[in-house]
Amino acid sequence: MDHSIENLIDNIYNSKTKQYFQEVVQTYYSNCFRSSIVMLYSVVICDLIFKLEDLRDIYNDSTAKKILLEIEVLQKENPRSPDWENKLIEMIQSRTKLLEIPDLESINQLHKHRHLSAHPVLNQTSILYQPNKETVKAHIKNILEGVLTKPPIFSARIFQDLIVDLATNKDRFVTDDELSRFLNAKYFKGLRMETFKDIFKKLWKFVFKLENDEADQNREINFKTLEIIFRKNQPNILEMLRTEETHFNEITPGICTDHFFNLLFRNPKIYPVLSELNKQNIGIEILASQEYKLMSWFVYDSFDDYAINIISAFDDSPRFFISDNKYLNILNLYKEFDKKTEFINLLNLIYFKSNSFDSADYNYRRLESFLSDYSADQLIRLLEIVNSNGQISGRGQAVYSNRMIKEECEKKLPADFDYRKYYHFRT
Repeated sequence: MDHSIENLIDNIYNSKTKQYFQEVVQTYYSNCFRSSIVMLYSVVICDLIFKLEDLRDIYNDSTAKKILLEIEVLQKENPRSPDWENKLIEMIQSRTKLLEIPDLESINQLHKHRHLSAHPVLNQTSILYQPNKETVKAHIKNILEGVLTKPPIFSARIFQDLIVDLATNKDRFVTDDELSRFLNAKYFKGLRMETFKDIFKKLWKFVFKLENDEADQNREINFKTLEIIFRKNQPNILEMLRTEETHFNEITPGICTDHFFNLLFRNPKIYPVLSELNKQNIGIEILASQEYKLMSWFVYDSFDDYAINIISAFDDSPRFFISDNKYLNILNLYKEFDKKTEFINLLNLIYFKSNSFDSADYNYRRLESFLSDYSADQLIRLLEIVNSNGQISGRGQAVYSNRMIKEECEKKLPADFDYRKYYHFRT
């Protein structure tokens, strides 16, 4: 049995199924291929029952509940007959989306070989069918991929179940790690890549395109889920973004665009694979918003390139105030790249661009904890900033903050430094 199959065995969804499957493995390695086929089919039937029970008990699925009740009746009416197994497959095929068409075909082919392996045929040279090693191996791989490694919800219905679950439980998850553990345990374990991509595409629409009360209420939890899916399947999602780029165009302005910039800021590898139309619209947003301009490191060739050029990008820009969440994101970004000196330059810029007394107070509190790390040149630039912006120098807290700045200046600037030309710098 090759390495890929061993990995699939590790991913069997149900623990009882995994335990039963060991007998399939043992008979296969013992070259008892007929027994392996018979046992494999029995494991499939057990696994389908377990999945229906999960749908009934965990997801309160009424269809699964009815199927299990009908199967129980069939077994009681004729306990020695295996007909209920066939009925089980028929009911799952006609009433649920538990299995996809290729997976049902794999089960049907396995059922034929199981019947030949378990029941003598008198009019043939070999009374019992003897499958070869490659046939058994193919059955094992098909059943593992299509049935045993799948959670009990899939494809067409998984997205609706997921969306409702997220909306109901969104306040339960204090951290992204808690949400990730929940998603992996309940939804993502054993999920096919095609299904991941389908969920990602639908969430993209909910987060970045839809504007209504329901979308607004659940946008944050849906955004976090979309990001978790991306990070879990990064190469495949990037390839989908590249090859299906038109599906991901037309980001709605406002709150949708705000979340879109957050996604790019936190996951810069997405930007290069976006369509030219998307990139053009991103450029327009950057020109229109000072906050987006500060967040736009993902459009540069490297973080160093961004850190060098971002200050000059604001030369002719109007004053602005950056919100707390965006400020903290940028602070953490500079920390990640260990660029304290460059961040202090950015703090000076943000302080310089203060657009009100209140924003100047707020921006000073942001830089105050970094004052001890300021270089002499950065302190001189800070003096120039105070002197040139009336919203900074004219506010009520100016004298206090200027004294703190001067204390640091006296430690790092020459003793004969002339403060007189900074005539708005009052202490």
